[in-house]
Amino acid sequence: MCTCKHDRSRRHFLRTASLASMAGFYASPFLMELNSLAALAQEAGGSDYRALVCLYLQGGNDGHGTVIATDPDSYSAFVQARSGAPGLAYPKSELLPITLKTPQSGRTFALNPALAPVQNLFSAGRAAIVANIGTLIAPTSKAAINNNTADLPDSLFSHFDQTAAWQAIASNLGSGEHVGWGGAVADAIESMNMNSNSMFTCISTAGNALFLAGETSYQLNVTPAGPIPIYGLAQPAFGGTANVLRSILTADETNLFAKEYEAVINRAMQAQAILAKAMPPAGQGGIPNAPPFLDPMTKKLMDNPLADSLQTVARIIAGKDMLGVTRQIFFVQLGSFDTHNDQATIHAQLLTQLGEALEYFDGLMINMGLGNQVTTFTVSDFGRTLTCNSNGTDHGWGSHHFVVGGAVQGQDMYGQYPVVGANQANDVGAGRLIPTTAVDQYAGTLARWFGLSDSQVRLALPNFGNFGSSPYMGFMG
Repeated sequence: MCTCKHDRSRRHFLRTASLASMAGFYASPFLMELNSLAALAQEAGGSDYRALVCLYLQGGNDGHGTVIATDPDSYSAFVQARSGAPGLAYPKSELLPITLKTPQSGRTFALNPALAPVQNLFSAGRAAIVANIGTLIAPTSKAAINNNTADLPDSLFSHFDQTAAWQAIASNLGSGEHVGWGGAVADAIESMNMNSNSMFTCISTAGNALFLAGETSYQLNVTPAGPIPIYGLAQPAFGGTANVLRSILTADETNLFAKEYEAVINRAMQAQAILAKAMPPAGQGGIPNAPPFLDPMTKKLMDNPLADSLQTVARIIAGKDMLGVTRQIFFVQLGSFDTHNDQATIHAQLLTQLGEALEYFDGLMINMGLGNQVTTFTVSDFGRTLTCNSNGTDHGWGSHHFVVGGAVQGQDMYGQYPVVGANQANDVGAGRLIPTTAVDQYAGTLARWFGLSDSQVRLALPNFGNFGSSPYMGFMG
């Protein structure tokens, strides 16, 4: 199989093309479109504004293959574990080295070859890595798990349950929880929005998300095309349908279910009308479109759906003054990370989209004058196994995540990066990592930056106090 030279050349071309597409972000015609952002920035005002953008990597991102330890012992163990799957034992020469502000003794690190834009953000101090995060109820150990004395989240390694455990206010109930930590943070901060316009605090581009579900706050669903209209009102299916529906929605209902339904629909109609006016257009005269990315699967330039979703977020942020908000929480999603098969190809495509979308969005925020006021962070169902199964990996537990923005204490790694190899102290089998950082700590650190007091953080995250007297991490300024 003497294809090494060809593969090296192809990968070099892909990496160079990726860098060229990133350079295109700052070059014509994109640069010309940033003139409109300057005007939007002048209108934006409000130095107290802050936003959190939760970027959900649906399916379980492979943390082992995203942030890679490259010191000799770690890298050798990584290659040994991944050598059975074509393309997953990345040659060290293709990895993207990163230098930490706070070195970890005897260890070096690099990013997946597809993450050149994240390497740029990291080197610029606008991105940090939080290592080995996962769902926990309290700190635990391999011995406690083996002795059945550990208090663990239900249904580890289950997509459905661990998605819920990651997004919920606590990992205890899994899919039984109905409040998400983004929604709980929104509940606590609701009074900070200038006109009590809570309908614009929690916004999802990916449908209803447990993450944004609160006790008192509501989540609004939008698409890259803008706010979702009420079918039958915005575009009536038959002649007089709209008037009939409006009369129903203004009726004086006595049935509690009917009254609540009426309130929900009326709130959605109001939100649609306000948001449609507040959002600048996508593209010329508004928020610039993202450059296409070079798809490593097809070798063609493709639209980036994640960047499109983040463009929608940017359009809403640009209208924040008209919406009357100083605090917003967004949920966006990139799917297909359940890479049991053909992982090398699929993961490269997904991480290319991820990296270029993150850099595109961060650039938008900088040019809108909000580069220090918007923080984007990744989450996922779980990590994946260090060992491979044929040409992919299985469901894992702990994983590594990125936090991006000007308020981030960047160019560093927070939390404990694990020892790499089989049967290590934090390995419950096949390289499934016992998390050393809890979702609660990640959430609490972001929530405190967002404006919650310590008592509000502990109220919003019931298990927060289980992780020490001061469970906050240092990745936010």
